[in-house]
Amino acid sequence: MTTTPLFTIASTLFIVANPIGNSPGIIALVKDFDFERQKKIMLRETFLSLAIALFFQVVGDVFLNYIQVKQYSLSLCGGVLLFLVALGMIFPRREESKTTALKQEPFLVPIATPLITGPGLMTMIMIFTRQENDNIKVISAILLAWVGVAAVLLSAPYLNRLLGKRGLAALEQLMGMILSMISMQMIINGAGLFWKNLAA
Repeated sequence: MTTTPLFTIASTLFIVANPIGNSPGIIALVKDFDFERQKKIMLRETFLSLAIALFFQVVGDVFLNYIQVKQYSLSLCGGVLLFLVALGMIFPRREESKTTALKQEPFLVPIATPLITGPGLMTMIMIFTRQENDNIKVISAILLAWVGVAAVLLSAPYLNRLLGKRGLAALEQLMGMILSMISMQMIINGAGLFWKNLAA
């Protein structure tokens, strides 16, 4: 069974969470609140999204074992899913409805989930949990990734002013390219595992 370095897992989870790409939409959701309140909302949503990710890390593998999903299936499906996520980051579709400010303060939805801890991230957590067979390692990777997520979310108002919409879009596209390469490697690994399973 192949293993993945801790930093690679954390980096992948950070990219899939895509806090940089989601920053403009998140900022729009909280822009009507005062600056101090915005920071408190960002901090709270960061912890909520982390709690969801950790919860899914625990129950996800139990669910996969129950439905008897093989490792090569996870790797192939995860690679395809990551590639689709990467395409969405490289060629984003901006929807005005996502950037409409809320009259009521957001709680859990939509910032913590699905914007940060969404289906793609939950799938990746399941894949790494099954692949590594080391809960401590995966939990450590999640915590490390969330250091980055928290840093981006808490600095989102500053990033928006510093980089602007075009700068954030360019950074998101760069991360999408990196993610597309990771997804291709996952597909290749899954195909290799499938071939070994057939040859066994």
